[in-house]
Amino acid sequence: MQWKSLLCPLIALQAGFSAAWGTHVKRSSETNATLLAYGQNSSAFPIAYGLSDGLLYIAQDPENTAADLTPMYWDLPSITDDCWIVNGTFMNGTRAGSLYIRPESDNCIGVLPFAQAKSANGVVTGFGLFASQLVYNNDTQLEAQFWASKTDTEDVYKLVWVEDSSELTTDSFPVVVKASEDST
Repeated sequence: MQWKSLLCPLIALQAGFSAAWGTHVKRSSETNATLLAYGQNSSAFPIAYGLSDGLLYIAQDPENTAADLTPMYWDLPSITDDCWIVNGTFMNGTRAGSLYIRPESDNCIGVLPFAQAKSANGVVTGFGLFASQLVYNNDTQLEAQFWASKTDTEDVYKLVWVEDSSELTTDSFPVVVKASEDST
């Protein structure tokens, strides 16, 4: 009869483990998400598209017309997906292009139209989500070298990729870029 007193707690423990493991869901890719920057001067600021230059900006107001910005939605692969390309879409549904590190523009992050992606002198592939954080796979490790660089417009920062900290300006600060399906 003593085995019955041991069996009941074991069955309860097994049921608890089954419930916990059964509800575990692997992080997947996201569609129509908003990218948000978290850092020293930007607490969950959306990342917006610069209409005049195709670069990305961290802005308190992603519809800041004085800065010529417009908000975007993003399709973001998970790091377990085969395709590591982040694609942006304007709010009106027009596809904008792929996230891109522009070496000719001080490693600013921009959006490259789909038609130009094959002939790009820069990085288009390698971006994906690690949990909810946007990272870059350099074929060896996952990196998140996103920085905010001050612009002439208040509460608007240029999103840049920094590999060498000696390239930083004094007004720059690191940011973590995360995805949120609760779009603004």
